[in-house]
Amino acid sequence: MSAFGGYTTTSYGAGGGDDGGGFTWGSQGGSQSAVKPINDESLRPVTIKQIIDAEPAYAGDAIFRIDGLDVKQVTIVGMVRAINPQTTNITYKIDDGTGIIEVKQWLDADKAADAPDAAPMFAEEQYVRVWGRLKSFSNKRHVGAHVIKPVRDFNEVNYHLLEATYVHLFFTRGPLPGADGGGGAGAAVGGGGGGGGDSMFVDDGHDPRYRSYSAKAKKMFDYLERNGNPSEGIHTQVIARDAGMTIQDVMTAAEELLSHGTIYTTMDDETFAILDRD
Repeated sequence: MSAFGGYTTTSYGAGGGDDGGGFTWGSQGGSQSAVKPINDESLRPVTIKQIIDAEPAYAGDAIFRIDGLDVKQVTIVGMVRAINPQTTNITYKIDDGTGIIEVKQWLDADKAADAPDAAPMFAEEQYVRVWGRLKSFSNKRHVGAHVIKPVRDFNEVNYHLLEATYVHLFFTRGPLPGADGGGGAGAAVGGGGGGGGDSMFVDDGHDPRYRSYSAKAKKMFDYLERNGNPSEGIHTQVIARDAGMTIQDVMTAAEELLSHGTIYTTMDDETFAILDRD
């Protein structure tokens, strides 16, 4: 998940707000500030309904606020309902059960000129995960996709909904009861706090030493495995961005996993893949 620690939030016992049960979420933002905060490019897992209900953070600005926080980069998981290929982009209509939104994947200008009739990479009724930027054009919201990948395991659909719910509850109701003060839920959500485990990641027995790994190492290992563990590896910056970790956390986790012989470097010293022991 993305780095969400460091914010002041209420406890689970506190009432009020707009946050009812289920996926009926809205912005909790208060009065607008005259000065914009430092840009936060953290990747936020959301449902499409959260995007639809998000409020503009500033008048005339294409920045939106979910649970009282500015959100720019989002990831969603859903089914492709319609595809509209055009000369410069391919527009997908994605449905995650809470709503439908358009996702625009822009085509490389040179490649588009060479192959103007390039077919879409995905088909209707196929589940995909989208990483992209929340945008608005003519008062209509869409996601400008950086990456779209097929969902190969349906568990990822359920996992994403749980992840989005967990982050929503963290911001609207605070850390889990009994969580450690400074780290706690912030560390569980962002992986950037102190010690402790991450309840969103489960020991599935892939490695006998898995139980002894730190939360950061488990998070990096799970990310590499969920993304198919490509033989060419995944770069540190991509891991940090998609897994919601800092570069320092990724390098710390990589050192631990390298010392156990669980991963290895591929193209350079900052690109990693899981060592296949079969």
